[in-house]
Amino acid sequence: MKKVSRSLIPFTAVFFILLLMYIPQKVPKTYGSDETLNVYQKFQDGQPIDYLVIGDSIGRGSGAENPNMTWFRQLENKMNKYNSVPFKGDYVVQSGSTAFEGLYKFSQKKDSGHKDLIFIVFGENDRKYMNVNDFKMTYEALIRKAKHLYPHAELFTITESCLEYEEFANAIGLLTDYYGATNIDMRPIFKNSGFTEKQLTKDLIHPNGLGYQFYANAIYEQFLENAKQEKPVASLPPKIHEGSELELLEHDNYDTMVGFRPRAGYYTSSEKGSYIEYRFEGNILGVKLLRSPDGGKVDIFIDGKLNTSIHTWWPFARERYLFVTNGLSPGPHTVRFEVSGRETANDIPNTYVRLSSIITNNMHP
Repeated sequence: MKKVSRSLIPFTAVFFILLLMYIPQKVPKTYGSDETLNVYQKFQDGQPIDYLVIGDSIGRGSGAENPNMTWFRQLENKMNKYNSVPFKGDYVVQSGSTAFEGLYKFSQKKDSGHKDLIFIVFGENDRKYMNVNDFKMTYEALIRKAKHLYPHAELFTITESCLEYEEFANAIGLLTDYYGATNIDMRPIFKNSGFTEKQLTKDLIHPNGLGYQFYANAIYEQFLENAKQEKPVASLPPKIHEGSELELLEHDNYDTMVGFRPRAGYYTSSEKGSYIEYRFEGNILGVKLLRSPDGGKVDIFIDGKLNTSIHTWWPFARERYLFVTNGLSPGPHTVRFEVSGRETANDIPNTYVRLSSIITNNMHP
């Protein structure tokens, strides 16, 4: 019996070691993929962060010498290098776009999963197409849409370094504060950088790689401060502007067409006086069209009165969703798009207007 007992000792020791390995151990709490936890909690725990950029040419990093020099790639590198936090992006961006176009494209985007952090980058183009009140309403609608779709996401608004219109910058700041978001105002940062505007940009508008380094640094430093202070993410209080709960819809059934012809998915004409009319209800109006190197000019009449004119020229072909007007009465209304002439550009003999549909927040049956 003694011999048997001694032979069992090694086996018994191994058994107890294996048993201890399977006994549940007390482990530190991790956040994992819990979507109810905010971006700062995930950051502190080293969890992957998914971000979304909704913006214009600066939002997409235009002007950088190569893709790795865009502001978001430099930000990703900082998160990985200094914090070992995977930082992965998704993008709803378009050169020359406004908050209106961003709102429409964002509304049409297929859900690509949970987002922890959303960057909104508009302002410089908006001031060319709309007044500040239209901008406030559309920008707020974009913020609210983002928070409806991603209620646990933090919002960072970017005041672009090139934005000289103070009333637009103030509008961004006001809405940022109201929704508890974080604003990064790049104008004083560029001004106090020690570099000239020419040194920081490609064309005095779009930052170059060095300029985007200042963007990435400013965002990163503010993000670290927010995490340190355990900042709550942006909230969704009652709206400020009455029309800011926008559900933009596309309407492609025209009412009258003279001189335009269907061609390659657009109603197309180059002849002065050609027009196409749509009837609609709603208080906001946009248009879906093709901008291209041979794009012409179109006059837009609402209820018989000239509202605005749009040049559809662009250095390359690109479908766009352009803001026309806001603040209309409930309707009904009629909008006419009329070719205003055969202006030439860059030695192109003919210019064309190519329209697809209108965009509004209510449709005529």
